[in-house]
Amino acid sequence: MFKTIQLTEDNGVVWLTLNRPDKHNAMNLEMIHELINAARRLSRRRDVLAVVILGEGASFCAGMDLAGIFSRPRDKFYAFTQLLRPTQGIFQRVNLIWRRLPMPVIALVHGHCYGAGLQLALGADWIFAHRDSHLSLMEGKWGMVPDMGATVTLRGRLAPDIAKELMCTARILDATTAHSLGLVSHVYDDPKAAVLSLINELRLRSPDAVAATKRMIDRTWQDGAWHSLLTERYWQIRLLLGKNHAIAVNRNRKKDETPFQPRSLP
Repeated sequence: MFKTIQLTEDNGVVWLTLNRPDKHNAMNLEMIHELINAARRLSRRRDVLAVVILGEGASFCAGMDLAGIFSRPRDKFYAFTQLLRPTQGIFQRVNLIWRRLPMPVIALVHGHCYGAGLQLALGADWIFAHRDSHLSLMEGKWGMVPDMGATVTLRGRLAPDIAKELMCTARILDATTAHSLGLVSHVYDDPKAAVLSLINELRLRSPDAVAATKRMIDRTWQDGAWHSLLTERYWQIRLLLGKNHAIAVNRNRKKDETPFQPRSLP
């Protein structure tokens, strides 16, 4: 079904693997379209607890495969038409679409995570990085700016001056430095084990509460107080009227092990 990515499922978790290891998983147009298609399909799944994005081979994603895209005039023309769109083009949608998924999305980063690869990871809810990871907003090295959603996804992670510095210098950061700046969530020698540990914690929580929390934070973190407080009340009412809230109460008060129902929130 897919040529540049692989999807596998295990106990409610979808593992989405970037699968161009000979190119360090650099993005071409085919991968971009396949990632968007996969995200759209996953957005309709109510039985998926979490999505983990990772890379096959030595790297998570070394950036954009510019040589591949610009080698064909038709692809080059298509890429430029996307930049001229008044709304999101595919180069932004491929990274921002993960925020629209109701379930948590985790980027499991290792090796090179540059340019488009880092902007893809930034679209996830968490970035778990292997200690060997190196990360960079590499576009500045090529006389460009990060134009794949970074100005949206970096807002809650970096101060403006640090964002400007990393973009202008295209500096390559080791995982520890990236974590100290807030660019990645966690750094581990075995990040996959840490991801599985987090997912096991999420299994103990209502999938509706998890989905509502993601929506609430993503939609209000940069908003004014009035809209943020209104959003809190909206999601709380939705949860209180749902069956998983009652299950959560009984699991705590009565030590009832009744499993949560599939997520009801879109």
